[in-house]
Amino acid sequence: MREGITAALTRRRLGGAVLLLAGLTIAAIVLWPSRDEPQTKPLPIRIVAVPPLGLGFAHPRDWKRTVSRDVIRLTSPDGTLVLLFSSPFAKPGTGFAKQEAKDALRKRFAPAKIVRDGRSPLGRAGRVQSFELVGERDGDLVRALVHVGSSAWRTYVVTMLTGENPSERRLTQARRILETVSFSKPRKI
Repeated sequence: MREGITAALTRRRLGGAVLLLAGLTIAAIVLWPSRDEPQTKPLPIRIVAVPPLGLGFAHPRDWKRTVSRDVIRLTSPDGTLVLLFSSPFAKPGTGFAKQEAKDALRKRFAPAKIVRDGRSPLGRAGRVQSFELVGERDGDLVRALVHVGSSAWRTYVVTMLTGENPSERRLTQARRILETVSFSKPRKI
């Protein structure tokens, strides 16, 4: 009887060992690195952080970015849409910044008129003061949508410039860029 029990235990141990070995073999095959691993693609966006201004946003890689003094300019690949990011004042003051932006754009795109004045969403800042202006440059219609927001430290002006009929694709891309805008405490680098 003792030999029967020992034989049964040996078969169980052998069966368990075979199952364990099969499991380890399958796991090794599945987890072993393949030589045909796909190359990791870079994200289709660029993340922009400007610590001294406490400003951040993301944009598609194919958009062109230039910096001139305190203004970051993003231009769509076809040049039909431009986004301007600036922080002209080192203190909160949305009312003053909004009026300055209105005056500057009215002058630049004269004859120009304000077609909407209110609030619009701007990334993490939520609903900020905004206005929309229609004017002319070299006989062509220009539309400007301006967002003015403040953090506890700075005031920001984000302007979207387009022609008369921008493509829906470019407007969608611009809206997605505006959804990523964030303000934070400025830091020295």
